[in-house]
Amino acid sequence: MTRDVTLKASGSATASERATPLFLEDLSVGYAVTTGEWLVTKDDIVSFARDWDPQPFHLDERAAKDSFFGRLVGSGIHTYAITMRLCVDAGIFTGNAVAGLGFDQLRFGAPVYPGNSLLARLTVASLRVSKSKPEFGVVNWHVNTSDENGRSVLSVVATNLFRRKIR
Repeated sequence: MTRDVTLKASGSATASERATPLFLEDLSVGYAVTTGEWLVTKDDIVSFARDWDPQPFHLDERAAKDSFFGRLVGSGIHTYAITMRLCVDAGIFTGNAVAGLGFDQLRFGAPVYPGNSLLARLTVASLRVSKSKPEFGVVNWHVNTSDENGRSVLSVVATNLFRRKIR
């Protein structure tokens, strides 16, 4: 089963545009969701970098020209934060997803530049009822964030605790 969620270009969504919260029983291996898009701006990159990853190639266009990237580039951690926002706005990591348990195999496949438009595709890799808290389930998602050209900029396995319908 696949679910597509369309969001406004800015990445914002109203409560009525968000998907109905999912329970563990609504999911199965292979269940997939594609989020809306998020336009990355120069101001977003610089603002995030100023607070969280103040390296010259994230902060200053002139300094970035002399870097490995050759121009201003977004922080990988910013890319992960955008991915999280896309997942929340799509209703995946909200509602009955009560806690993030961790993430594994985080990879930054390509740089993110001002003007890139990102979207995430999430696919359930595995799920099970929690042994210690049977009213919950553990879901492992393969998450891939790509740009407007389909180029993978981030991939990760995210693990979440989901409520069950049966309590």
